Amino acid sequence: MQTLGLSGESKRSDGRLKSIFWPTVENAWDVNYLGEQGFWVCVLVGVLQLAIAVLSLSFSGSLIAFFTGAMACLVFLMGGMGVREANWPAAAMVFCVYFTGMLGSLASGRLPGVLTVIVAAVLLSNVRAAFLASEWRPAAEGEDRPTRFNETLSDKIADQLPAKLWPVVQVPFFALAAVLLVLELAGSGIILAQRMGILSKAMHVHP
Repeated sequence: MQTLGLSGESKRSDGRLKSIFWPTVENAWDVNYLGEQGFWVCVLVGVLQLAIAVLSLSFSGSLIAFFTGAMACLVFLMGGMGVREANWPAAAMVFCVYFTGMLGSLASGRLPGVLTVIVAAVLLSNVRAAFLASEWRPAAEGEDRPTRFNETLSDKIADQLPAKLWPVVQVPFFALAAVLLVLELAGSGIILAQRMGILSKAMHVHP
């Protein structure tokens, strides 16, 4: 399709790297590309969250960490559908869930790695992309725009599924994401309080 010039790839405004970290929207091809890109980013992060949860269960036997990771995976998958449909509050909620996870690591005394920071930056960029896409309007009625295909498995997942499922999962997504945010913030607060208590005791023992 790209060889025949039917995919609309050449009509995008930004290069691939810029579209990831500082996207702009000037036409319908930008809206479509950024939505698809944001969707796959959320799916990838969700799968990674689930993999980490499974590893945590295998090595530490922590059911809490496993269920939290599974919830995060579900939030990212559903949130990705919202991003695909240019719903910027969904993109913002996804970023907040990831960011509070980073806060939990900081509360535990672990600095986030380079990859973690990069993923956070990409998810924050998703918020910008979804907001710009939601605000974009065609210059004229019936203006040429890219087609959402239904040929390959990738087309069915990224082009067709979000449009069908997002109206259904939108409310459960925000509810689940809000619960996860509260749990993560509460967990971070408990960990930080415990660390501060231990530090305070250590200071009294060794003035």
